[in-house]
Parts: sequence; C-alpha cells; structure tokens
Amino acid sequence: MSVKQFATQMRVIIEDLKSKGTAAIYCDNLIAYLNEVQNSPEQEPSPVEIERYKADLQNWVEAHKHQHEQQLEMFRSVITSGQSAIKSSFLLNGGAAVAILAFIGHIAEFNASMVPVFASCLLPFTYGVLAIVITSGFTYLTQWLYACQSSGCGRAAFTLNLICIAFGLVSYAMFIWGLFSTYSAFIAYV
Repeated sequence: MSVKQFATQMRVIIEDLKSKGTAAIYCDNLIAYLNEVQNSPEQEPSPVEIERYKADLQNWVEAHKHQHEQQLEMFRSVITSGQSAIKSSFLLNGGAAVAILAFIGHIAEFNASMVPVFASCLLPFTYGVLAIVITSGFTYLTQWLYACQSSGCGRAAFTLNLICIAFGLVSYAMFIWGLFSTYSAFIAYV
C-alpha cells in the first residue's frame, strides 16, 4: 500500500468518525493534513523507475570494472615491457663484454700489444652493464614507492621512474659506443 492509498483510507475513516459525531480528535486538522499528504508529489519511485535506476547502476559498475581491468592490463604490459628492455640490455652489454674478454684472451696469445686496444673496447660494455643493473635496482625502488600511499612517495616514484628510463637509455648508448670502439679497434688491427 502506498502512502497516498493509506492517506485516502485514513481520510475516509476519519470522515466516517466525524459524521458519527466524534470530534475529539480534531478531525478538521487531521483531514487537512491527510489532504496535504495526498496532494503532495509522489516521493516513492515507481517500479519502472527503480528498475531503470538498478540498470543504470549496474551499467556504471560494469563500465568502471572494465576501465579498472583495462588500466590493470596496461600496467602489466608496461611492467612486462620494462622487464624485457632490462633483460635485453643486460644481454646485449653482458654478452658483448664476455665476447670481448674471450677475444682479448685469445689475442693475448698471438699479439699481446693489441690487448690494451681491445681492453678499452670492453669499458663501454661494462658501463652499460652497470647502468642496466642500476636501472634494475631503481625499478624495484620505484615499484615500492608507487605502492606507498603517501603523495610524496608518488612524486619520488615518478622521479625514480624517469631515472630508470634515463639509465636504460644510457645502457643502450654504451652498447652503441662499445660497438663503434670495437669496430675501430678491429679496423686498426687488420
């Protein structure tokens, strides 16, 4: 039973009591009040409005859930890409350093005077390995700071993230420098 239906029934009952001579409940005031309630706008939503509200709410929840899942998946792909970049830079510089060391060991047997030339080629690759190791360590600190709830931690994490990117790029630059210096050393050796 709605509020309006209740007010209608209550008015009928009170009008009946009044017509029978009961005036002690101040029927006129009560009837006026019930008429006011009956004429007031409907406060309760209709079943259709309730269902529409439920559907809109469910739509909103699903949209936000989808947006959250999309952001989470994007974050995972960024982490995976960053890990791949760190691994590839480490393999590039570390592999080149090992190859140069093996070559220096071999050339030392035949032409020891060329060892210092090729040893200087080893330096950029070792700097590249150092840069990527620093990147790896700072990546851990960055993630730890992003997990912190403080606003200062967010700014520090962003700064460390930029430093990680810079060290990663330095590592690649060291590899390129090492390639050119090794190429120059081979040209001088031949």
